[in-house]
Amino acid sequence: MHEFRAAEEDYVRFRRAPETLFPLTVGILHDVAGAIADRFVDRAEGPVIPSAWEEDDGSIGQMVRFSASFFDAFLESQLNAELTTEFSLLCAASYYLADSVGSAVVVANRSDAPPLELGHGLARVAWHILRGGAGPIDGEYHHTVFGNRLQNALIRHFGLEADTEEEIRAMCAELRASVYDNGSAREVVYADIVTALCARKLENAARTILPPSSGLPLALWTDALRKPRFPKELWPAQRRIAEAGLLRGNSGVVQMPTSAGKTRATELIIRSVFLSGRSNLAVIVAPFRSLCHDIRSDLVGAFAGEDVALDEVSDSFLLDVDISGVLAQRSVLIVTPEKMLYMLRRAPELAERIGLVIYDEGHQFEGFARGPTYELLLSSLRMTLAPEAQVVLISAVIGNAPVIAEWLIGDADAVISGEGLLPTTKSIAFASWQFERGFLQYVSPDDPEQQEFFVPRIFTQTNLDLNPNESAIRPFPRRGTPGESADVGLYLGLHLVERGSVALFCGTKESVISLCRRAAEIFDRAVALPRPLGVSDAAEIARLTHLANLNLGTDQAVTQASALGILAHHRNTPQGLRLSVEHAMKEGHAKFVICTSTLAQGVNLPIRYLIVSATQQGKEKIKVRDFQNLMGRAGRAGMHTEGSVIFSAPSIYDQRDNSGQRWRWNATKSLLDPTRAEPSRSSLLDLFDDYEQTATLKLTLHIGGLDLAFATHSEIDAAVASVKQQFGWVEVEMFKTFVADRARAIQSIAAYLAAYVDFTSDQAGERIDELTRNTFAWHLADDATRNNLLEVFRMTARAIETAGDDALRALIRKSPLPPADVFALRDWTNANIQTLVDAAERGELVDAVYAEVHQYVTSKALSKLTDQNQILPTLKAWLAGQSFDEIGQALRAANVRTSNRHITANHVVAICEGGFGFDLAMVVASMADLVEPLDEDLYEELVFLQRQIKNGLSNTAALAFYEAGFKDRVVAQALAAAFGGVTDRTGVRGVCRTQRDELNAVLDAFPAYFQSVAEELRH
Repeated sequence: MHEFRAAEEDYVRFRRAPETLFPLTVGILHDVAGAIADRFVDRAEGPVIPSAWEEDDGSIGQMVRFSASFFDAFLESQLNAELTTEFSLLCAASYYLADSVGSAVVVANRSDAPPLELGHGLARVAWHILRGGAGPIDGEYHHTVFGNRLQNALIRHFGLEADTEEEIRAMCAELRASVYDNGSAREVVYADIVTALCARKLENAARTILPPSSGLPLALWTDALRKPRFPKELWPAQRRIAEAGLLRGNSGVVQMPTSAGKTRATELIIRSVFLSGRSNLAVIVAPFRSLCHDIRSDLVGAFAGEDVALDEVSDSFLLDVDISGVLAQRSVLIVTPEKMLYMLRRAPELAERIGLVIYDEGHQFEGFARGPTYELLLSSLRMTLAPEAQVVLISAVIGNAPVIAEWLIGDADAVISGEGLLPTTKSIAFASWQFERGFLQYVSPDDPEQQEFFVPRIFTQTNLDLNPNESAIRPFPRRGTPGESADVGLYLGLHLVERGSVALFCGTKESVISLCRRAAEIFDRAVALPRPLGVSDAAEIARLTHLANLNLGTDQAVTQASALGILAHHRNTPQGLRLSVEHAMKEGHAKFVICTSTLAQGVNLPIRYLIVSATQQGKEKIKVRDFQNLMGRAGRAGMHTEGSVIFSAPSIYDQRDNSGQRWRWNATKSLLDPTRAEPSRSSLLDLFDDYEQTATLKLTLHIGGLDLAFATHSEIDAAVASVKQQFGWVEVEMFKTFVADRARAIQSIAAYLAAYVDFTSDQAGERIDELTRNTFAWHLADDATRNNLLEVFRMTARAIETAGDDALRALIRKSPLPPADVFALRDWTNANIQTLVDAAERGELVDAVYAEVHQYVTSKALSKLTDQNQILPTLKAWLAGQSFDEIGQALRAANVRTSNRHITANHVVAICEGGFGFDLAMVVASMADLVEPLDEDLYEELVFLQRQIKNGLSNTAALAFYEAGFKDRVVAQALAAAFGGVTDRTGVRGVCRTQRDELNAVLDAFPAYFQSVAEELRH
């Protein structure tokens, strides 16, 4: 009730006093601590089972977690302030012995030191152990001398000064013998707790586990173990990875819940590879650029000061990595699947040097956007990695992990499961609004049909202030309208933000903007709720708002909400602003974010409350595994002891007994059930799916009858028109997307075959079939589908063979473009090389290039613009560094729309960062590849143009700052104005190292994220 600031008269009365559970919960903790202490002191083997327990009493983990949850709930309820200090200690100890180390750390760090008289000093000793040493125990009490001796022994042990395990064991045995003979009951309890804590610390110590699990001597781990940020103890997930042999070079599929400690486990695996000398090159493949950035940020901190190169490879389709430099030292490449596949096809020798490849969020095989690329990358590496190379695939939720392990590694049992791991508890609540005042109904996370408790009278409708000339009532939250769920979610978020960080999840980026606009409106109309700004770092919020203003404009909803302390995070948030929002939430500078599923894409934010306003992503249902990943962001281990997931749509819970509406309740229950996580499926198998326009309008196509390998855009249009003529009900745009997706997949197959088939060989046919059998699609398919798959691969191979010679096949292999586009672009480039040279000399290269390549750009953000003649002026504005706001104003002034909609900031970001920065930049990179053997100077001009188009900057210094890590165009241009002589990353590092004050003078106006970039570059 305190958590929700409920009025005291609304408190739900206890059916029985919580105090009646004190003997049980303390008794469970003492039983467990005593059993662990006995085992430690007696050097016993086997499981820990308290002697007084029956077989059906449950595991010690389950039982002591119950004690921890009780103590935690009692503390949160503020039922007895006199017990807070001791209960905090008992709570932290219970969590620690339940193997919830992160929760133990949270409770211990927020608790006060217990008084020395508690347990005659032993409670203070336990508190020091849980906090990892908090200075000497001051004061004279019966056990303080012992406590300081024990603490000294622990410090020496974990500081690698000596192996003091036997010394600690003897001290604990002596303590227990003395206390059991002469101590009070409380002393006995704390003596066992102290001993059990020592036993667990020693058992889980990194220095204890790492040498035998890696097969390496402790001396090789010493430098890492002495680093302040290196874990002194391993969490359960990390211990499982060690037990599975992943530190000895074994391959495996790691299926662990979010926040279980997978990032630290990744570091341990990489270190074991380097320390053992198995390889100097590790590659981490992550499907999202934001996740690549997050991984690199974590690893930079972990490997700071070491001779390890960490390179978050750009996603430009250029070979912009110094391969020789990478291979010359210990290196970690963090890269997207698309860029990794591009690199391997340009520098195939790289595969032989990779000693470790980690696929993070490695279940992303679905969808034609990136599914075929990711699958064919894994298929390629299965064939080309050295036999001794280690392969690790990591995912929070995979419905068919053994199947993936069998295909990828050849061993269905090579799955390291996170079953039973519970980094933090999750509470599940549903908003209910059946009466005047709404309430929250909490349910069992394991069975939502089981109600646990409710929090009454949490939200109610109030009327907002009216503007002049308004008469219609403006209620908040709106009730019984399409905006009800969003409004209730916003209300709950504002109500709870004082208690912890809030993420308000929306199904679409448009919903994020709408909620930002709604937030600004209700505060303009004097809503009686606190602004998140009040619990945020006001100076940092001001800097975030300033950056939003410079990028998007003052009148944008995102900017206005930011000023309130409410931040936005979605796919079309400008990159620099998005990174700044993530940093602000991570560091606790901001407490409230409205977001889409971008939050589930591996970005580690410390969210206490996840409020779910939608269970759809646009027209699509959110997948169970994606929702489980999203849920994992609530209550991250080491930051919170519990995460709350709150569904804000009252209709889900209130209409669960309505036969016509119960589907919402059933669908939500499925999302909460991790056992219903969808199996990973190959997108190549989707080639054989029917076209399904509605449940009753379907069309079966024989994919082999469509010649898609070299299909041009006009040929696809013609095929769509032909089908439309035969089947008048076909919706053209929808069917065109259906065909274009399949064309993209088959063109990915063409590049795969071109890379690995010698078409002049007599064994070419056998090789084609072998490559087909190497795919995940083949592994999953039944016999009939396998025959269809063989037909598609053979058909594609015939098209490649017919198309031309080895030179043409090399183009297919190296270019990310469809084969037909590559050929057409090559022919035009060869015929117009002088035209390009002349244009470059006149400073008109962008005009000449765009005139040809625009036809190969497939971005819908560009194709939907109603005036295509405005694209080139918009591109030039982007290159000139104009803000999204300025570009949007120009498009609106020219009366340009996207389809039939007004241009918004969302559209402008999609046009510039997506249409130009990815799609157009990719085509220009392909043109540069074609020009390279023809004219070196023109090649350099095109590479520079590609960089300009990708980043939306023309100034050399601005590009250098942006590409070095200051990934915001406004910030990069401000830095370029101050340090105009910089030309490359080396120059940027020089500025960071030698001109700190001048650099800070520029960065002080911008979010703290950019200060962290500068600090990273200094080191």
